[in-house]
Amino acid sequence: MSVIFFYMLIMLALISGNEIVFKGAHDGLMLWFNSVIPLLLPFMLISALIVEKIQNLPKEKQKSYAILITLFTGIFCGYPLGAKNVSEFVKNKSYSKSTGEYLLPLCNNCSPMFLSGYIIFSVLNKKITFFSAIALIYIPYLIYILCVIAINKTKSYIGQNKSYSKSISNNDSLIGIKSNKEKKADTDSNKIVTSIIIQITFVGFYIIICSVISEYIMSIDVLSLINKVNFLHKIDLIQFNVEILVKAKTFLSGFTEITKGAMIIAQSSLFTEKHKTAIILSLTSFGGISAILQTKSVIDGLDISLKKYVIIKTICASATYGLSLAFM
Repeated sequence: MSVIFFYMLIMLALISGNEIVFKGAHDGLMLWFNSVIPLLLPFMLISALIVEKIQNLPKEKQKSYAILITLFTGIFCGYPLGAKNVSEFVKNKSYSKSTGEYLLPLCNNCSPMFLSGYIIFSVLNKKITFFSAIALIYIPYLIYILCVIAINKTKSYIGQNKSYSKSISNNDSLIGIKSNKEKKADTDSNKIVTSIIIQITFVGFYIIICSVISEYIMSIDVLSLINKVNFLHKIDLIQFNVEILVKAKTFLSGFTEITKGAMIIAQSSLFTEKHKTAIILSLTSFGGISAILQTKSVIDGLDISLKKYVIIKTICASATYGLSLAFM
């Protein structure tokens, strides 16, 4: 019953703030239609064809090609294509679930086109160069993947004898799997197109939802809210709380939906230019709630830890913020 009442309260909030809902939904829809579809749809189609070809390769060749194309599309094509390819390759067992979990944070980032064309040019007005932004965002991920490789090599070395004995017994089963795979027909092109349409519609849905939430956050009148619920009577303390809450709501707007939120942060007078740049780059690295929901939509049904993904993204985004303050 409590869930029903919660949904009813949400409906009442949407009805009472229909102008906010309209503006947020309109902004999200236009962003999806004008920017996301033209940039993402061709890459999704080409990527789906490449994934299909890799899945038809002999099993022993699939892993290296699958990792390569996951890295390439994830780094160069943007959210959520990296997560989509991780999902496809894990489903097909081109590589293991653990490999997919390691690759997911590294291969699910904003595209260089979004970074250079929107973040650097439109939002930051070229206050930072493209290569500096790439370095600040990707150095933490590079350190992360080096740590993963080092840990895996250590584990492999410790269990070398045991894994070697197991691999001998597993070779026969791999031959059987390979022959079964070769008997499978190629994926129907209609299924590929239908799958892509569903996925890009989900992307648009989450962008619109997060845009509405972001608009609601920015519509909050902090001073009025404090006057209604606070028990403070000193003006300086009230002003102090107003400043903190306004900064928090501005940050939360970017945290919810990076495309809209980055511009709000850039236009804010609450932060210094140095801190604005650091916050925007760290949020670009993290991707925001919208990117997390998009990622969840494409890995849904797999036993891949979204919690681990969020933790690693948070650590890397925090590192980007620290590096940005240190080197700018």
